[in-house]
This record gives sequence, structure tokens and C-alpha cells, in this order.
Amino acid sequence: MYRILFRRMLAALGFVCVTHALAAPTTSSPADPLLSQEAMTAQVDAASLAKYREIVGTFNAAVRARPNDSALALARCRFMQNYSWSEDLRWGEQAQTDLNACQKALKAQFGDIPEVALYVLQSTFGKAAIEQGSALLPKAKTWPAADRARLHAALANAYEATQDRRNAGIQAVQAAELLSDTPVLLLAVRHLALTGETTKARRLLMDAPVPKTPWQANARINTAHDVLPGTLARDLVLRMQKAGLKIDPYTSARALLQAGDAPGAQRALADVKPDSPESAQNRALRVSVALAAGDGPAASAAIRASLEHDTNNRWPLAQSYAVLLSIDPAAAMRPAFASLMLTLLLAGLSIVLLPGLLMFPAHYVGTVRARKGRPTIAIFEGIGLRHAWYGLAAFCLATWIIPALLIGQLALMRTGASAELQILQPKLAMAHLVTLGVVSVLLAHTVGKFGWRQWPGYGNWKARWFIWPAILLAVAAISAWVMARHAVPGAPADSPLWNEVIVHGAAQLGGPGLALLLIAVAVPIVEEFVFRGCLLGGLTRHMSFAAANVWQALIFASVHFDAKHFLFFVVFGLTTGWLAKKTHGLAAPIVIHAINNAIFVAMVLSR
Repeated sequence: MYRILFRRMLAALGFVCVTHALAAPTTSSPADPLLSQEAMTAQVDAASLAKYREIVGTFNAAVRARPNDSALALARCRFMQNYSWSEDLRWGEQAQTDLNACQKALKAQFGDIPEVALYVLQSTFGKAAIEQGSALLPKAKTWPAADRARLHAALANAYEATQDRRNAGIQAVQAAELLSDTPVLLLAVRHLALTGETTKARRLLMDAPVPKTPWQANARINTAHDVLPGTLARDLVLRMQKAGLKIDPYTSARALLQAGDAPGAQRALADVKPDSPESAQNRALRVSVALAAGDGPAASAAIRASLEHDTNNRWPLAQSYAVLLSIDPAAAMRPAFASLMLTLLLAGLSIVLLPGLLMFPAHYVGTVRARKGRPTIAIFEGIGLRHAWYGLAAFCLATWIIPALLIGQLALMRTGASAELQILQPKLAMAHLVTLGVVSVLLAHTVGKFGWRQWPGYGNWKARWFIWPAILLAVAAISAWVMARHAVPGAPADSPLWNEVIVHGAAQLGGPGLALLLIAVAVPIVEEFVFRGCLLGGLTRHMSFAAANVWQALIFASVHFDAKHFLFFVVFGLTTGWLAKKTHGLAAPIVIHAINNAIFVAMVLSR
């Protein structure tokens, strides 16, 4: 009843304002004040203010007649609020003064009523809103569920406004558990995904009723895509479409691609109007969809469109072009892609030459030492600086080019920023296996130079040499056990995810046995030969062992792209390098490396 009365009063106020202005007398005299826009506006303001005062007076009389009617008192404040927040009215400050007095009286008399308490809270902002809302929590235990949900939602927004995302998420989750279609649903979902409660986050999204507008549906789908990898975003697309909502084609395509349905994503993008403008992000999506579908002509057209518009996006496009080379070489050989081909060639040449640049200081140090009569002795016969250069260059080039050709968008995947990463895990593991095979083939001649005798090692070994490696492995095992024990199931891993992705991908392809074979057998053999055999062996021919060992350990740690564990990789590289010198071979370093990687595999698969 009060809402109907409220609407009628608003309509009456607007009608009086308009009719008063229209009824103003006209004259042809230029001196007539009514021809002045300012004068006419002043009359409209005066009329609207008079009508506002009249309606407020009606409200005041009704409130005096029914002093215990909280709904009527609340309707009066809401009426004033409509005009106090208006930036177009010249008398808005007067309405604000009325509103302040109204809210003060409302809170003093009806502050314990949920509807009133929530109204007053929603008119408060920042830390004051947090303090006021937190004080209401004990009283809210007896409130209806919908009102409690509104209280938690208001607190979530207040915390979000003060950049306290943790408490904002906690309050949003409580609101979503009480009211499935709460306005802070997506904030709750993001918080749950961030804290590893992905099952609960999925349930909240799927249990929420279908929204009324397409933009709300798109927001839910995009949130699922961003924080909940898998098929949930696609499931939401199908649910929203079944309910009759029109979903943005790019949103649909992104969700379908994440679920591994590249043809479906292509069909979704086909709904985009040909003359519609595309953002750089949507053009990149079109490229990814075409490449995932193996559609060479579509990928070629998408890359060409991105090349024309996104001049600052050359490197990701070059990696996508590398995938196009493997999908449709004929389409990739068009003159329009000459710049991308040149980018790839220059990148490959830089990767090959960079290890050579690193060897120049070593060669200079060796020359100076030889002139001073202090030559060094290489720890491995037959391995020199050129083998160090070639071994490192072959390893780095294959590690870059093979995954780029087979998968594409490598830089994005290394940061763990791609939502499609989980779908690509098996392909990434296969690419890693192919990379190790290519490196082995490229280094076959160097293996012959290395000789069979230096693989197992020779000389008298001493047990005390293995005390420190054993301690290091024990620390790694304990750390892995602690991390696995305290890991939150389903929690998103920290960047970078490269090594973990390879383990999971190998396990998907052939179970834990293949993961162990790849990570704990093949990787140690190849990496120990490259870094301890070729790199350390070549450097020690020109510089002291201590300097060479530090150098190779730093390079070894750098190529793993893991800043979080960089120090561990350095210490591990120093340890295996020292063992290689002591045992005159690679067998002991390979075994230590294999044990360490086996511990890592066990930790990843147990999470």
C-alpha cells in the first residue's frame, strides 16, 4: 500500500513540475523574463520544491498519526533519499538535511527492525559501514534468512570497498549460503576458488537461480571460466541458453574452449556479426579457437586480423604462427606472415647465440690463466667450451621450439594464466617427452665425445661425499611431505605451474608410472648430461672448478623458470656438480637427481 502511495506521489510531483512550466504565459517581448531559460528553470525548481514540501508534509502528518508504523517511517526516508542524492536539483541540499533528520529519527525509534537496520546500513559507507554492520551481527541471529543474507552482503561490499578482500569473501559466502541469488554471489565464488573450496564454489553457481538479464548470466559464466577450470563454464552456458537468455558469443566460445570443445567454440564465434568491432582479447580468442580446432584457414585469417590491429602483440602471435606452421604449412607461408616468421627465426637465433655469449667470459678467463701459467684441467676428457655452448643451445632451443610448435601460446602457459591449462596437460607432457627425445638426438654426437667411461665414473669413492646430498634429499622429502599434508584439495597452485603440469599430464597419459619414467628417469639423464656433463665439463677447461660450478648452477636454476624455488635449484646444481667432479662421472648426480624428482612426482600426485 505504501509503495503504491509512494509512486503516486512521485508521479504527482513530476506532473506538477511539467504542467507548471508548460502553463507559463508567453509573450513576444524580448524583455519578458519567461523567455530566459534561467528564469523558467527557477520556476520549475520552485514548483518542484513546493510539491516536495507538500508531500513531505503529508508523510509527516501520517507518521504523527501512526507513530508505531515503521514501514511508513521508512517510506518517508526513502522518498527524501530520492531527491537528496540528485545532482540536478538545486534544492538537493535541503532534501539531504531532511533525510539526515529522518534517518536519525528512524534509527532511534525502529533501529532493531531488520528492514530499518539494513536501510540505515546501506546508507553508510567505508569503515563506518563495517563497524555498524558488525554490531548488527549478534542481533541478526534471530532475523529471517533473507535479511541476514542482505546484512552479510552489505558487509561484503563494505569490506570490498576498503580492499579487505578476505573478509569481503567470507561475508559474501555467508550471504550466498543464506540466499542463493545474492548480489555478492560472484564475490563468494571467487573467494571459495581462491581458498581451494572449488566444490562449494561450483555448487553455489549451479544452485543459484537463472538470472533475469543476459549480462548477469555472462558475468557468472566468465567468473566460472576465470576461477574454476573444467566444464562448469560450459555447463552454465547450456543452462542459460536453455532458459532463453542470449549469451555473448565470445563468452560462449571461451567457456566451450575451456571444456575442450573447440568445434563448439567455433560455432559460437560464427554468431558474431561480420562488421562487429573486436577487442584485442577477442581476436586472440578467435586465434586460440581456430588453432585448437586445427582449422588452418580460420587460424590464418584470425592471425592476419590480429596482425593488422594488434601491433604490440607480436610475440604471442609469433608463437601462434608456430602452431599454424604445424597445422597448415601452406597457409603459414603467405607473405603476410613474413614478419612473424622473421620474429621466430630471430628468437631461435638469439636462443642459439646466447649460450655462446655466456662462454666468451669463460674463454677470456681461460686465456688469462694460460698466459699466467695456471691452466685448468677439465673434469671430463673430450668435453670443451664448444660442447658446453652446443649442449646448452640445443637444450634451450628444443625446450622452446617443440612446445611452441605443438601447443602454442607458451609464454602464457608458463605463467599459469591460461584457463585452458588443465585441458592441455596431456599435450604439454607429450611435448616435454618429444623435447627430451629431440635433445637426445641433437646431442648424440656429443655423447660419443663424452665416452662411456665417464658415465658411471671412476676412482675411489668415499661415503662422506654423500652425506650432504643425503641431507639435501631429506630436506626435500620433508618439505614435500609438509606441503602435501597441508595442501588444500583443489586449491589453485602458485605460478609457475610448468613442472606440476608436466607431472599431471604424464599421469593422465600413462598413470603414475609414466610420470615417474618421464620426470624421474628421462629428465635427470638429459639434464645432468647437459648441465654437469657439457656445461660444467666445458667451463672447467677454462676456469676454476668453483667458478664453473657456480656458473652452471645459476644457469640450471634459471632455465627452470621457478623463482619460488630458485635457491633450492642453485644449491642442488652446486651439489650435483660437486659430485660429478668427485666421482669423475654422471652416475651419482643422475641418481641424486632421480630421487629428488621422484619425491617431487609423489608430492604432486598426492595433492
